[in-house]
Amino acid sequence: MPSFASFCARLTALGLALATVACSQAATAPDTSALDVAADAATDLADADTLTDAIADIAADASSVADTADAALDAAGTDATADADAADDAAEVVSCTPGTQTCQGIKLATCLGGGDGYSVSACFPGTACFNGACKAVGANLIIAFDTSGSMSTDVTNKAGVKNCASYDPWPKCEYDATKYPNGCTRIGVSKGVFKQALAKLDDQVTHLALFKFPQTVDNVGSKSCDSGSYSGQDTVSGDNGEQGVDSTTSWFNKNFGEVLAVPYPGVSGFNSKAAIGKWMDGTESQPSDPELRADGGTPLGKTLFYVGEYLRNKVIVDGKKCSADADCGSVNYLCQNGACLDPARSCRDTVVVLFTDGGESSSNTYFGPWVQAKRLSTGLGCVTDSDCVGGATCQQVFQCSKTGTGWTGSKESVDDKPCGIDADCGVGGKCASHQQCQAKTDPTGLAYFCSDGAAPCDPLLSAHCNSTDPQKLCKPDPTSGLYCPAYCVRDPRPGISAIATSASNNVLRSPDGKAFGVRLYIVDIGSTSDADIINSWHLAMSGGGHLLGVDAGDPAAFLGVLDKAFDWKNKKVCGAP
Repeated sequence: MPSFASFCARLTALGLALATVACSQAATAPDTSALDVAADAATDLADADTLTDAIADIAADASSVADTADAALDAAGTDATADADAADDAAEVVSCTPGTQTCQGIKLATCLGGGDGYSVSACFPGTACFNGACKAVGANLIIAFDTSGSMSTDVTNKAGVKNCASYDPWPKCEYDATKYPNGCTRIGVSKGVFKQALAKLDDQVTHLALFKFPQTVDNVGSKSCDSGSYSGQDTVSGDNGEQGVDSTTSWFNKNFGEVLAVPYPGVSGFNSKAAIGKWMDGTESQPSDPELRADGGTPLGKTLFYVGEYLRNKVIVDGKKCSADADCGSVNYLCQNGACLDPARSCRDTVVVLFTDGGESSSNTYFGPWVQAKRLSTGLGCVTDSDCVGGATCQQVFQCSKTGTGWTGSKESVDDKPCGIDADCGVGGKCASHQQCQAKTDPTGLAYFCSDGAAPCDPLLSAHCNSTDPQKLCKPDPTSGLYCPAYCVRDPRPGISAIATSASNNVLRSPDGKAFGVRLYIVDIGSTSDADIINSWHLAMSGGGHLLGVDAGDPAAFLGVLDKAFDWKNKKVCGAP
């Protein structure tokens, strides 16, 4: 006969909640009685017609043992009647309405025909139980739209001819579908194609938010087709350089509308597509009718920082205190036991699609674009693997420090050259070590990836290889498994050494303290030079995503790229939340 402990362990593994209660009760009884319960339970399981009958029999046996133990205690002058009554109550069989459904975690529980228990089953891949039904697990999709001044550049078609010789003055501008069917400028073409792509999305499954680069609204000055009522900025008003914000940060609460155009839905039923479409319809009347306009620089790093802070404060809020679901303020969440919970968090993708017309270079400082992209996807500095996300691990990294004072994480003069000894760093340099989240490298060990598909590649065997290399090492070979038809570029992540001053800001965390990751996809419609394309690919790699390049003069191809960027049909099997 198996031991009582092993028998109960099997019951617990099967998820038999009532039997587990019974075992707990019997464990407090004399040893001989406990073994009797185990024996009786084995017989019950063998003889029962249904699993529910077995559970009821086991519970009854355990209750009987509890009563016997209570009597023994009474004889010794101790009254344990209240404890026995409580055990009896706990061992009662579940009562439910046959056919009704509820959720047990992310699994679907259906009340049995006898109304005395539940049949629990996993939902299909890509779905999870939510409010009593298996529902599609959609992605959190954040669209970050480039509203820099260069987006007002005229677009030329494949033949090199401008889409429009000219267009109407303010306020109609290029937004006349009859006169300018394909748009005239990068921003005009982009808004037209974006609307087509968004029309195909189900925003009740894929939940959306729209960001732009920081801009303020000027209702007094003269308007133009390029900038409308907007004036571009490098940061949100009041931002004094904090490396992390929370609900008490005044400028974050007061001025965040300068960068956030359409918020993530707080409740189901919110029409995100209509709200985003209002920013892309070519009409503007402040403050009721806003519009995306092109004015300002290209603060990619700061914008990615703002996206991350918004996600961890407003969207992914597991552990936030609540009294009702609405208190969570995020559509995927339920309020359970006073805290917000996304039952399908373990299998829900969070994706940022950054739409831009050019690859900005990056500085190795906290607010640099590549640094912020890496912060979103894997995390920066770390102590253990739990400080990293996206499959990254916490590793000791050796890099040159020009200061010669070792690693501090706050100096901007750090040379990101890998090293083994001080001599590798030149005169006065030091080979300093620190802990960094590092993504898994490719199996070839080369750490080069192709901008077309992100497969590992060898730069000496790929297209765009410098055939005038004096060493004559460049030999493109389309038959090689390491050939890249686009740009074979070294992974920049091992060289990203900047970390936050406070360890709490090195990775995104929800209110319960658990780290989460975000993938970054770059849609580039403007880069033409090798350097700009490579910069965009560096940014995408830093964010753990892909580069999707397209010519704004080819609307059909542009739409195909956006369809690909927005195609987030989750096919994962959800694990325990």
